[in-house]
Amino acid sequence: MPPNGMSMQHQHHQPPPPPPAQAPVPASISKTDDLGRKYELVVVQQPQRARMCGFGDKDRRPITPPPCIKVVVRDAKTGQEINPNDIDSAHYIIQVDLWSEDGTQEVNLVRHSSNTASISTTQPYSYTALREDPMNPPPAQPYQEMQPYGSAPMGYGQQPPPPQPQQHMMPGYGMAAGSNYPQYQSTNSRFAPATQYYPQHANPGPVPSQADLAYGHRQSLSMAASQPQGMFTRNIIGSVSSSAFRLNDVDDQVGVWFIMQDLSVRTEGHFRLRFSFVNIAKPPGATNPNGSMVNQHKAPILAATFSDAFQVYSAKKFPGVCESTPLSKCFATQGIKIPIRKEGAADGKKGGDDDDEAYQ
Repeated sequence: MPPNGMSMQHQHHQPPPPPPAQAPVPASISKTDDLGRKYELVVVQQPQRARMCGFGDKDRRPITPPPCIKVVVRDAKTGQEINPNDIDSAHYIIQVDLWSEDGTQEVNLVRHSSNTASISTTQPYSYTALREDPMNPPPAQPYQEMQPYGSAPMGYGQQPPPPQPQQHMMPGYGMAAGSNYPQYQSTNSRFAPATQYYPQHANPGPVPSQADLAYGHRQSLSMAASQPQGMFTRNIIGSVSSSAFRLNDVDDQVGVWFIMQDLSVRTEGHFRLRFSFVNIAKPPGATNPNGSMVNQHKAPILAATFSDAFQVYSAKKFPGVCESTPLSKCFATQGIKIPIRKEGAADGKKGGDDDDEAYQ
């Protein structure tokens, strides 16, 4: 009896099984340019949580706290960090993509049906998966003829922009056809955050004509109006690209920063953000006929990294926006439009009400 009793007691008090192993942090990319400078992205302020915004854009809540990414530039030979004041960051650009929690799949797109009972049942998709899905054949128009990811919608009365020369397409460093990495297409000489980005899935086709572009836009607008079953839309919305800022941190140390304060996610779940960095300045020794200081050909992805995993909640489960961090307040005082919570705001507000926030 005692042995059996001991055995039963031992069975009742067995320790719980160990938690499942956490997925390793996805690898970062750090490359060296033609000037012998090596670039690294450091996510100093990580995203923590967000309230899902669904398929409407009227009540969109940003990810909090806003991700803040620092660019560290070093001499490739010595490893010594280069003074940010000696760096020309006027043509630095960052692009943000939404990835799965384990960092194995890009999920920029979400599939939504008008008959779906709940937004939580929607299915995220990557561009590559969409193109390779036999149940969803590619559209008749080449992808390059469709409206670029990240661009503003076009009304019926607007004329489409003139087609961009193919040499402006700037795919990432070493990216083969079919990869998940984006291509970059410049649309203006100042390269403000409105820069457009094309995902790369195949070799670029011929430059479309004005008529093709107009037809493609009309077709896209017609499809959006009819809301067919299985419609794909962007899962991450807002300002998915940004130029760099030279800012001082809380220790009054100058650095080159990207502030991503306007990112929202449509569906609930656990995700990561992937940040890709390019310098679209004219390469050393290159000459442009128009005297432009911008790269007229391909620009490599010089650095890329992932954020920590964060959670997107439904409106009912959302615990509220994060408190404004010292870093956010520091950047707000330098002119960056970051929503800062007012002093003395009530704690524990449910539903993510942002009435106690204001841009400073």
